[in-house]
Amino acid sequence: MHSRCLTRVLQSIVVVIVAGCLLIVGRLTVASGPTGAERYQVGHRDGYDEGYLAGLHDGVVQGRQEGRALQEGDTVPAGSRRPVQVAFNDGYAAGANDVFGGYDGGWALTEPYVVTLERARAPIVYRIGSRTPLQFGVSYFLCPNGRDLCQEPRR
Repeated sequence: MHSRCLTRVLQSIVVVIVAGCLLIVGRLTVASGPTGAERYQVGHRDGYDEGYLAGLHDGVVQGRQEGRALQEGDTVPAGSRRPVQVAFNDGYAAGANDVFGGYDGGWALTEPYVVTLERARAPIVYRIGSRTPLQFGVSYFLCPNGRDLCQEPRR
């Protein structure tokens, strides 16, 4: 009976030692980084910052449009301001859509492109000279002439 007890005690000690070793190995090999709560805070902060910057950009764009429309309306008598502002806003929206002139349609939303700008004719400053949709498995780089976009399959 005494040897059975001794065997069980030794088995228990071995189990505790193995469990302790496994715990140590697990702690040493775990990926270091933020904990679950810290990951949430970092992700929340990144998402907040991204949303804030997107909203700031949209607000600047909207404010610029509204400011220019009001500016145009101020050049005419008070009774004519509203139609002038509406006409300006319609023209502004048409211009924003026309920026894709020559490339209307065929754009994939949220897909990356390399767009090359060219000088346009006055009073327009820029126009799209070319667009290249980026593709998976392709490396892009500036061609030796320093102006064109070259590409080759990724190795």
